[in-house]
Amino acid sequence: MRNIQIISTPDTLNSALETWFIQNDLFAGAPYSLGLNPALLGDSAIVYLELNQINVDLIRHIKSLGNKVVLYHMGGERLDKDISAYAECDLVIRNYYFPSVINSSEIGKKILWAPNGFRTGVGPRNKTVLKKASQRQCLSAFLGWISNSASYNNERATFAGPAAACGENLYVMPSNGFAGGYNVGLYSAIMEDSIFAPCPSGNNPETIRLYDALEMGCIPISLSHDFLLSRDALAMIGPVPFPLLGAWSELPQFLDQMKLKAINNPSEILGLQQRCIDWWANFKMNMQQKITKHIDAL
Repeated sequence: MRNIQIISTPDTLNSALETWFIQNDLFAGAPYSLGLNPALLGDSAIVYLELNQINVDLIRHIKSLGNKVVLYHMGGERLDKDISAYAECDLVIRNYYFPSVINSSEIGKKILWAPNGFRTGVGPRNKTVLKKASQRQCLSAFLGWISNSASYNNERATFAGPAAACGENLYVMPSNGFAGGYNVGLYSAIMEDSIFAPCPSGNNPETIRLYDALEMGCIPISLSHDFLLSRDALAMIGPVPFPLLGAWSELPQFLDQMKLKAINNPSEILGLQQRCIDWWANFKMNMQQKITKHIDAL
């Protein structure tokens, strides 16, 4: 990878949950800087990490110094933020997959999707020492905001009833809001002792919960969504290996079946878990290589 620097603001770095993943799994350990020091730029490509309003004046200033600008844009779950500044960047990497943006005839060629990634503290994890499914006490777990009335397609509401019907097959700890109620230690301990992790949509079908689950060796369960199927997103290296249900109403029966398999054919569950672990490690490596290739081509 060519020499790069990541610049951001205190507000973004204080609010973003996935800063380790971005810095290390996507940008190979490139250093963070608060603000811009022209004397230290050299010919580096500058990754401008922004969670809030894009500072177009900063982008123009960096370009006036002769440096390439890679905007890493977070937080656009509903595509309700001003993205006119994309046109002024050399490359845009953004979370949340919207075909209308990726396939835009005007700016789509210089836009890459990248996954949210896991929450710092939940990961990074060493895939070689993750707890095996056969050693986990809980069949499945969900810790989070079930009553999110603003969830995509009201998916949390359609998840709530089936979740309750799962009984002891699904350990549920509801919270009072996004990232509210449970610290990383408790959340991680329960997740890494669970085999499956249902991942209903939040404000967007793509949720940090999915990547937390993968990083901790859980088997995610999701409904089918565009970002899971597109070669421009999570299907970049092939189909996702984890279960995709047709509706959350299928969850109680699915978990009943998985419980029987865990008892009668544990090797099948262990095999599925290992495929998820290996696929996620391979995906992260390929995602970093894809980003490197695009930055090197600037």
